[in-house]
Amino acid sequence: MKKDFFLSLFDLLELNQPILLATIISQHGSSPRGTGARMALTANRQQIGTIGGGRLEAILQDRFNEFITSKSSTILEFTLSESEAANLDMICGGSISLLVDPLMPDHTEIESLYKMIGSQQQGWIFTLLPEKDTRQLPQKCFVTPDGNIFGAWLPRIELVNRIPGWIKSETFEIGLDQVDLKNPQILTCDQARVFFEPIGHHSTVYIIGAGHIAQMLAPLTSLVGFRTCVLDDRPDYISIERFPAIDDLYLLENFEHVFRDLKIDSQAYVVIITRGHQFDKSVLKQALQTNAGYIGMIGSRRKIKLTFEALLKEEISEKQLKTVHSPIGLNIGAETPEEIAISIVAELIQIRANNG
Repeated sequence: MKKDFFLSLFDLLELNQPILLATIISQHGSSPRGTGARMALTANRQQIGTIGGGRLEAILQDRFNEFITSKSSTILEFTLSESEAANLDMICGGSISLLVDPLMPDHTEIESLYKMIGSQQQGWIFTLLPEKDTRQLPQKCFVTPDGNIFGAWLPRIELVNRIPGWIKSETFEIGLDQVDLKNPQILTCDQARVFFEPIGHHSTVYIIGAGHIAQMLAPLTSLVGFRTCVLDDRPDYISIERFPAIDDLYLLENFEHVFRDLKIDSQAYVVIITRGHQFDKSVLKQALQTNAGYIGMIGSRRKIKLTFEALLKEEISEKQLKTVHSPIGLNIGAETPEEIAISIVAELIQIRANNG
């Protein structure tokens, strides 16, 4: 099973080699990944995460030594015409702001920061963005839900009240009660700009099954702002080639313990589209024992009826089954995998909006 991004990043930092961390801090127009997407790159081109592939990542690979040698955070701005956008795998023209942070082996505060993020799995990252034409080491801190602060920025920042509350520093203050705590964004605070990243607070879609519909669905859920994870027990189906720009791929041993190592809470959307009736039934039974905010299962009405009848004999209640969205997706007359994917993501957007 694939590791969390931040735990994987900490593993790379422990190897005492320089790492380039790139994060999309703003995006306008159309792009394969949205604000908050991140990737890390090593000198030998080992990579975790993605910011969309294509030329955007190739630029970072080509300029790796330049960014590492500078030891300074940099913001790269890409303003693209439609023809340039096509070269970056973007659908149409737009703009992307990319924060590039060199993480050096001797920057122990940063190493400790990402170890804490990986272990906590929930909180908020604050990054002081560099001003134009200035050199600045990565300035970051991590605030936990109970109000503790960790990171290289600690001497300059103090938490007043608990989250949501107020962040104050020598030069600015941020009123977090005025901030959408679930979405990454740039905050302008007096003389400074800060990139705000919620960790573990966003909605995550877990697509169980990596077949044709999953291939159509995963890019759509990523495009509309869901963290997207695909799970399957077939190694040749869980591949970057099939799913080039999503957050996580999980190779399962089987479908018997799908959610054992996952954090399934009210912000989790479980989409069950495995390759067989029995797998769907097993996964649905497990999903109903989690705290998922949404559970949907594909299938004909006859298959759904048989599945529900079987689960009623296995100590699953009618009340639990009434929470399942099945047949999955909005009723738009969908037939092809592409159409079914659109109907599913439309339902997910609707549920998210109603819960917002």
